[in-house]
Amino acid sequence: MAIYALDWSHKEEKLGIFSETGLRKKLPKFEHGDIVATENMPHHKKVELHHKGVEVYTCNTDLTARIREEEGIEKTDDNDAKIIYDQFKIWRADQLMGNKNEAFRKFNYDINLEMLAYRTKIREEAADARKKSLQRTKLDPILASMLTEEVKENKNLVNRLETKIKKELLNFDIYNEFLKDVDNVGVSSSSKLICLIKDINRFPTIGKLWAYLGLDVRNGKARKRKAGQTANWSQAGRALVLNDIVAMGFKMGGSERVDKETGEVTKEATYWHSMYRKYKQAEIEKNEARAEEDKISKGHMDNRAIRKTGKEFIKKLYFKWRELEKQNG
Repeated sequence: MAIYALDWSHKEEKLGIFSETGLRKKLPKFEHGDIVATENMPHHKKVELHHKGVEVYTCNTDLTARIREEEGIEKTDDNDAKIIYDQFKIWRADQLMGNKNEAFRKFNYDINLEMLAYRTKIREEAADARKKSLQRTKLDPILASMLTEEVKENKNLVNRLETKIKKELLNFDIYNEFLKDVDNVGVSSSSKLICLIKDINRFPTIGKLWAYLGLDVRNGKARKRKAGQTANWSQAGRALVLNDIVAMGFKMGGSERVDKETGEVTKEATYWHSMYRKYKQAEIEKNEARAEEDKISKGHMDNRAIRKTGKEFIKKLYFKWRELEKQNG
């Protein structure tokens, strides 16, 4: 049994690898029973190692940054790999002694999550193909008439995949006990959110989850991606929460009600739509109190209300998920 520490990069040739023999230039041939400690290894690589019988432990994402700052260590892949190795050895010793140390978590393979992720990805690809087929035939009625059945089949495929995803979602308590009852959050958004978060225990605080989804505020400002820099949060997660769930769901949505006598269809404000309106009104009132030169645009106010609604939604999701985890041991 060997222990390896990996500081993962998008390019494998930039990997930092450290073991009891020191720095390594190449990935070892992992064997059953080996242990890998890592900070940001892609999920599919963890699955690959799991099937080889390798135990994978992941540390908190800010661990190496904190140690570098405390000890004045230069940021390099090799230095980070050594930090991970040293910190994992300390963590392992603490576990044997019964000391509290939450720096690392073991990767646990979950076939239900893997199946949900697979179905979700296939559904996204099918939805993209459907969108493109509609775009390509929209302005050409002759082509559209010739491809009617094909376009229809693309739509039916998405519907069939969503039916399968809904069945997979029933394996997840957070869906059964929370997400399925949230108005305007459908099967697709629920599955994407669960697949992004994977394990709520990865995030020791709600602040960590907000940061992962790009919803936190730094120095009073929302985080923005800078040109030439890789975002250190999930772009897909941020777009899912702010665009799909809040802007297109909570903000635009309400619950339809049909009047039994007149047959008239009206919309009643849902809980989360009301929450968005509350935050929007608060932003309007704050803006009215500002000096003229400090006022912000309507779009800016709306974005703030959307972000605050998204944060509150994720906060409720987080604590409900943690509660369910505790109930299930």
